[in-house]
Amino acid sequence: MAQIILAVLVSFVLFASVLVFFIKHKQRMPYYQIDRVGCVQLLEQAVAGELLERDWHVFIGMSVRYDVEIETLRYTCIEVDDKHVINTVMKSGQSYVVFSKKGLAILQDLLEDWRHRVDYLA
Repeated sequence: MAQIILAVLVSFVLFASVLVFFIKHKQRMPYYQIDRVGCVQLLEQAVAGELLERDWHVFIGMSVRYDVEIETLRYTCIEVDDKHVINTVMKSGQSYVVFSKKGLAILQDLLEDWRHRVDYLA
């Protein structure tokens, strides 16, 4: 009888430790959530020619469900990406997005609008 209780106890401890291990080391989805200040920073980098291609594609590639205005900005940036991205340029081993003059003008207008939203409408 003692052997059965010991076997059940060892099995339970083994099961619990395996369960805790998998819960603790479970793969999680990457978390990306941009706020209005982050949008201004992204637009500033784009206008200055310092926007990493990776950051640009992450922003335009992930839908924003928590803020309608940021989602509208994202759609506008998708249009800029479709029509006004000329190329990418490599600097220091990183790829930066290059926009046409019209694309830069659109991004500059967006930047001014979003700076106003962040600074005065917060």
